[in-house]
Amino acid sequence: MKRLFLSWCFVLLSCSLSWAREYYVAADGNDANPGTREKPFATLERARDSIRQSKGRALGAGGITVYLRQGSFFRTQAFTLTEQDSGEPGRPITYRAYPGEEVRLIGGHAVPAAAFAPVTPADAACPRLDPSARGKCLKAVLGPLGIVQYGDALQMELSVGGELMPIARWPNEGFVRTTSAENNITFGYDDPRPQRWLGATDAYAMGYWYHGWASRIERIASIDVANKKITLAKSPSYGIAAKKPYYVLNLLEEIDRPGEWYLDRQAGILYLWPPEGFGAGEVLLSSLREPLVTLKGASHLHLEGLILEMGAAGGVEVSGRDNLVTNCTIRNLRKSGITISGDRNGVAQCEIRGLGETGVSLSGGDRYKLIAGENFVRNCRIHDFGRWERTYAPAIRINGVGHTAANNLLHNGPHSAILFGGNEHRIELNEIHNVCYEVDDAGSIYCGRDWGLQGNVIRHNFFHHVKSILPGSNGVHAVYLDDCASGITVFGNVFYEISGRAIMCGGGRDNTVENNVIARCGAAHFTDRRGKVWIDKDSSWKLLEKIQKYNYTEPPWSTRYPKLAQILANGYEQAKEPEGCVIRTNLGWQNKRWLQESSLGAPGGFKFYTIEKNIEDRDPHFVDEASLNLALRDDSPAYSLRGFQRIPFEDIGPQEKKSNQIP
Repeated sequence: MKRLFLSWCFVLLSCSLSWAREYYVAADGNDANPGTREKPFATLERARDSIRQSKGRALGAGGITVYLRQGSFFRTQAFTLTEQDSGEPGRPITYRAYPGEEVRLIGGHAVPAAAFAPVTPADAACPRLDPSARGKCLKAVLGPLGIVQYGDALQMELSVGGELMPIARWPNEGFVRTTSAENNITFGYDDPRPQRWLGATDAYAMGYWYHGWASRIERIASIDVANKKITLAKSPSYGIAAKKPYYVLNLLEEIDRPGEWYLDRQAGILYLWPPEGFGAGEVLLSSLREPLVTLKGASHLHLEGLILEMGAAGGVEVSGRDNLVTNCTIRNLRKSGITISGDRNGVAQCEIRGLGETGVSLSGGDRYKLIAGENFVRNCRIHDFGRWERTYAPAIRINGVGHTAANNLLHNGPHSAILFGGNEHRIELNEIHNVCYEVDDAGSIYCGRDWGLQGNVIRHNFFHHVKSILPGSNGVHAVYLDDCASGITVFGNVFYEISGRAIMCGGGRDNTVENNVIARCGAAHFTDRRGKVWIDKDSSWKLLEKIQKYNYTEPPWSTRYPKLAQILANGYEQAKEPEGCVIRTNLGWQNKRWLQESSLGAPGGFKFYTIEKNIEDRDPHFVDEASLNLALRDDSPAYSLRGFQRIPFEDIGPQEKKSNQIP
């Protein structure tokens, strides 16, 4: 009997260990509850702490799942998971929305519509309002609502019914231009509008003050109405020049259309010209100045099916290994969506939109040893990014070694869709459009100033409709290998209606451009010899020092990249030339130019290339150009090119059935 009893105990224990343990959290729960479906916890922290206490004996073959029931969870601090909260290989700990229910983690405050009252003629603010806003503008005093911390200027944001409201600015759309510039902080203007801002104490100006690829927001220190000059509190990075675009924001005086708002941080009063339907939708004011969720050195954790929104900082920060964010919506955040470091972490099947800065950042791996980090972002829709940091805040940023950005739809960003540095990344099967729309001299995929950018592959992507309202003299491009970026493969992509160049190689070495279809672009290919004049001119380049740092003449660099290891075989001066590049087996059609060359560094850049087996201008025979189905028909002339490989156009963009699992 004793043996039988022990056997049954063993069976019961084995069964309990083979099942996934479940906990439940609900907005109307209670942390004194046991965390069951019938009696859920109230907070994520209570579920986390309960797992900490029981994990050693409850982490079965299925791992542990924490189900969040439908509702809104207002966060006043980051939900933090550390190494002690980790799952195990094949047995993750998952925090997820209950199937079929909407769960929101909100980094802000709800402002009841009833808290808003009309701004009357007796209000001190009324004379500052634009005449069009008088009688239409509302105000909410925040202190009585318990909202007393306002952070830095321009840090908090407002949404109504899930849509971000525009902070009051002038002009409402587009830019005006400086008329003159002096002292790198003062510029001239020619419109009488600034005379209305003399009572404003918290106004800012955003501009492309010198270069069309460098934006900056700076506080306005003073306005000289008599001389029509505005002085900033701090010089933008490259100073100020005349005839440069800018706008002014954070002004009560510029509320002049529905949806515009302004927060008087000194008085704690929120002003809003209510949009249509106001009162029916939820009003949220962001406040949390740390990420909504943080994984610090944690592993084998999953976030699934959650909505993270309205924080004054970012959405998710991950460090550790084998973590996954999937089927989440990350939206309306002041800073970045998801930031990942470590190894084998992933983002999949997420919608990421309304970001003040970057959508997803991936970093990890060991560049010295060329060990891959294997982080990834797959099957995601990332759009409307870079709202505050207008430049160098892409949809996806990649650094380190061996990461993947695949099957994503990236669109509606003022600057680049993907910025990358490091080695052996795969950027493939992405659709990219309507980016770089207000900048100059930029690319939808961009890298630069590194001979050591070896092993990166840009393959089977679809680039279309890339055009800037501020094209300047250089325009915007699809793939931009800037300032001697080298060792990169651009293979099997489709380029369509790119206002600048489809592939721009700025003096780099050993780049391969092969098997691409390029139609209706400003130019198909570009190169120059800028290395001859710029490598030693600017101390920020240091191309030889950068690769020497990684002992490029010794393994693993020398064995992985033998051409780079021999870069000085014919001397340093010859190394500055764009040698070893290939343009092969590409098909062009109705481009304004096929090969375009700058005289920078002296003419003759293309003489260093192998250019062969291309068709410069022939109808590709797209399946349905009008609907942007640019797959090639079987009778495409591309297939007359020996070695041309079929481009899997149908696989480009998010694929719902593709695996999201960590490889």
